[in-house]
Amino acid sequence: MRRWLLPLLLVVSVGLNAGLLLHWALGARHAGAAGAPSPGWHAGPMRHHLGLDAAQARQLDDWHREVLAGIRPLQERLAGKRLELFALLKGAPADPARFDAVIDEIARLQAAIEKVFARHSLKVRGALSPEQLRKYEGCLERGLCPASLAGSRCPSAAAAGGERPACAPGKQEQRD
Repeated sequence: MRRWLLPLLLVVSVGLNAGLLLHWALGARHAGAAGAPSPGWHAGPMRHHLGLDAAQARQLDDWHREVLAGIRPLQERLAGKRLELFALLKGAPADPARFDAVIDEIARLQAAIEKVFARHSLKVRGALSPEQLRKYEGCLERGLCPASLAGSRCPSAAAAGGERPACAPGKQEQRD
């Protein structure tokens, strides 16, 4: 009995491992397939928070993927420049002109990325209803205003009589 039990267990173990590997490999391929839902920013919590319908969420996800693909080369160049800056900082005393040139290039690349996201935000505004837009702007303000990170309202929100954004930590969303 022992003679055939060990080979049987070995065959079962190999079969299970192969099955798990195939499941993992095929699952990863299907998750990245065209048309498959992705865990995009607009399809996640913001979809519920803004009350996006399926068509809006799909459109915003498409735009979001386009933006991310468009900035990928900028991000790669930025990462390279940061490595170059690190090498300058780590090495022997660097030439001040080279140091300034690398920092200027980092600033230029960061500004280019910010511009892309700002233009994307303007595009998103056009796809939202007035109520969705109000919520979206509240979340942008929460993310962009340094005062709101400390728990205070931004001067622009206070001047407009606005309340703290619904996406702020500690504020519960009401679900239907």
